[in-house]
Amino acid sequence: MSDNDTTRREFLRQACAAAAGAGALSLLPGVAACADAAEKSRSGQALVAVRTNPKVFTDTGLDPVRVRELVERSVAAVVGVRDPKEAFRALFKPDDVVAIKVNCLAGPEMSSSPAVVAALVAGLNAIGVENRRIVIWERTTTELMRAGFAPNSNDASRPLCYGNDEGGFGRELSFSGDVGSMWTNVLGSRATALINVPVLKDHDLAGVGCAMKNMYGAIHNPNRYHDNNCDPYVAQVSAHPFVRGKLRLVLVDALTAQYHGGPARVVSNQWRPAAIIASRDPVAVDRLAYDIIDKERASHGLASLAESKRPPRWLDTAGRMGLGESRLEHIRIDRA
Repeated sequence: MSDNDTTRREFLRQACAAAAGAGALSLLPGVAACADAAEKSRSGQALVAVRTNPKVFTDTGLDPVRVRELVERSVAAVVGVRDPKEAFRALFKPDDVVAIKVNCLAGPEMSSSPAVVAALVAGLNAIGVENRRIVIWERTTTELMRAGFAPNSNDASRPLCYGNDEGGFGRELSFSGDVGSMWTNVLGSRATALINVPVLKDHDLAGVGCAMKNMYGAIHNPNRYHDNNCDPYVAQVSAHPFVRGKLRLVLVDALTAQYHGGPARVVSNQWRPAAIIASRDPVAVDRLAYDIIDKERASHGLASLAESKRPPRWLDTAGRMGLGESRLEHIRIDRA
């Protein structure tokens, strides 16, 4: 370990200790969460919580009560507490402006579920985050509507909900490694905290279309960054301060998933894990997603992502950049 790593670790410890000693840890959720996630990554203790319940599916759709229970249990497990309210309070504070990035590209039944997002909103409301301080956001408002979300650009009685086509982008290019883009105003000038709510599916170029790939929806020119299986671009987008500095939680909607043919919806390639996957570490989430997708592909007689010439090579890049844990054997998976 280098002197710089030691200094950085000590700073994180002291910052959290000072906050706790002052009785203010709950007032500094961003500092505490980032410090904890970074420390776990360095010590090989990255945590991913997986909570499942096949009964979330009913004859008429998703059961919102059971979906909320899965969300609450997964968030609580990530924080290491039993009370979901305590978990949300550890991650967010009432004056945060929370951006919830959903993924609606594939349309109904292969997009982030409104029921999952509603559970997150309820958790935020319970700790005092008002609806006017919550923004549900995607590339376009049309995509949100197709996935079942109700657009809202000005009604403060419910969360805001709109696409980049309405919210707009910053006017200047901002660089993160090789990625030079204009960034959505939702992250660039509005939000103080970010919840990433992707779906679990494969991607025809990136290999895995889950947590970090979902952040391509934050830039104005994502089509430029798909060469070489999206490496190093997926990692570099997530390394930008608008993402890395604001991300508090990754909550994967893995109720329905897809093992081949993504990012578009292919019904014949879907299955129902009936799961919510949560972590503070987006790299660890995507590494687990890689393993899950490859195993499901194998069960259907398909070649692995690597054999299909689309390995998510950007995972190792992200690990080397210190964005999280890319080694499956160093990830603690808490299943229930």
